[in-house]
Amino acid sequence: MKNILKIMMHDFKQISTNVVALVVIMGLSILPSLYAWFNINSNWEPYSEDATSNLKIAVYSNDEGMMVNNLELCIGNSVLDALRENDSIGWVFPEDERTAINGVYSGDYYAALVIPENFTQSIAAVLDGDTSGGTITYYSNEKKNAIATKITSKAEGAVEEQVNSQVFSTITQIVVKAGDALKNAQEDSSVLQETAQWLTMLEEDVQRYINILDTLEQSMDSAEQSMTALSSLVPKMAEDMEKDLSQIPDASRSLNGLQTAGIRLSDYVDVLGKGQTSLKKTKTQLTDLKTLIKKMKKDLLGTQDSESLEKVVSVLENDPERVGEYFSSLVNLKTIPVYKTSNYGSAMAPFYTVLAIWVGALILVAVLHTKVKDVPNLHEVKPYQEFFGRYALFFGVGQIQTLICVLGNLFFLEIQCKHPFLFWFAAAMTSFVFTIFIYSLTFAFGNVGEALAVVIMVLQVAGAGGTFPKEVLPQVYQDIYKFMPFPYCMDALRECVSGMYRNDYWVHIGRLGIFIGTSLVIGLVLYRPFVKLNLAIERSKENSDLMV
Repeated sequence: MKNILKIMMHDFKQISTNVVALVVIMGLSILPSLYAWFNINSNWEPYSEDATSNLKIAVYSNDEGMMVNNLELCIGNSVLDALRENDSIGWVFPEDERTAINGVYSGDYYAALVIPENFTQSIAAVLDGDTSGGTITYYSNEKKNAIATKITSKAEGAVEEQVNSQVFSTITQIVVKAGDALKNAQEDSSVLQETAQWLTMLEEDVQRYINILDTLEQSMDSAEQSMTALSSLVPKMAEDMEKDLSQIPDASRSLNGLQTAGIRLSDYVDVLGKGQTSLKKTKTQLTDLKTLIKKMKKDLLGTQDSESLEKVVSVLENDPERVGEYFSSLVNLKTIPVYKTSNYGSAMAPFYTVLAIWVGALILVAVLHTKVKDVPNLHEVKPYQEFFGRYALFFGVGQIQTLICVLGNLFFLEIQCKHPFLFWFAAAMTSFVFTIFIYSLTFAFGNVGEALAVVIMVLQVAGAGGTFPKEVLPQVYQDIYKFMPFPYCMDALRECVSGMYRNDYWVHIGRLGIFIGTSLVIGLVLYRPFVKLNLAIERSKENSDLMV
């Protein structure tokens, strides 16, 4: 332990008494933070309207329009007018189609949309049963910028939204032209309603007599008694139903099925008047009569609902735009954010913070020596003493790098962070893991270890799920994903940024311990077998007079 402390104190003395060393350490402490801050800030809101409105996309319409029922329609021009008021993209409206397309090839525009001559005719063909619809040509410059192509796909959605709105609005205008027929149907509906009311009264009378017959059936023991009671009841039944029929409006008697119903009702009245049927048969007849009345009411009201019809006519006549808007968005998607993150920069902060910490640790092994030399009063130093004694310098500088980066994220960039202290703690653990891992590689394998650290960093940047979900990456990255430290560091920081779920934060922190153990095995166990090889590589480098 004494030797370890001697090495640590010697390193601190060398830095504090050497101005150049102190400046270098200060630079090493700040440099990784700049890497993180610049990247987080550049990704702050790349998909916001303020940003995407700077992307130029050309739109040109060749649509010639058409006439429908003396109504002049041109959906292409309507789309252009709507896009002029849309600020989500930097829309440009060139004078001709050639300028729009050439602008995409030259790189002046990221994309161009060209509406064909027969666009309105293709859309209006739906009224004749043709549902193939219209086609807008979209030219996209995929060479200019890979990410911009994905962002400008937002333009396709904006144009589709405007086209759908204009199409449904146009169809609504055409429907309004046929509103007179609906009004006529509305005027006739009052007769139907009056007829339905009298049929309801008749139905209630029939049901009342059915209930009376049920009572008679239960209380009378003989058919003769039943018939006697029925004979006294029949005249009243016939009189009530004839009265109900007489009150149905004459104008409605010409409706489908009503004349037939009148004949059927007369038949039932005759049957009841004769008084020669049995009680059971009478009940059956009355039940059939009730069923017929219900069917007539359904036929009358099912096809012409006066109140609903009045609303439809009113909306079509007075507010066709409202109908157009309704049909252009029949389904509204309600988004409920889970672990809501205020901006894209905050969402990317865990990735760039972790990457900056790794870069910081990598710079340390490139600038600082891992081997201990010329320490006064240091006798019979052992490899593990040398390992821990010099690592203290790497650990301390790494923690300073991390603290500066975290403070800048929280108070300079002001990223969203629901758990600031735990964010720092996760970043500090990340620095501990990265510095001891990279230090161990370099301590054990020298320059080869540094190269391995660079390779591992490249693999993690590409396949650790920092920018794209691991599920969309090639299979090789999905296979090695769980063996990298990056995912666990980023997941722990994400818990702090967007919100915790149960014990996930501590689970991710705990898994980092595996890499600490692995680092100690590399630095302390694999060091000895590679000592001679490392010395040979060092001598070869010095003899080249080219390498440090």
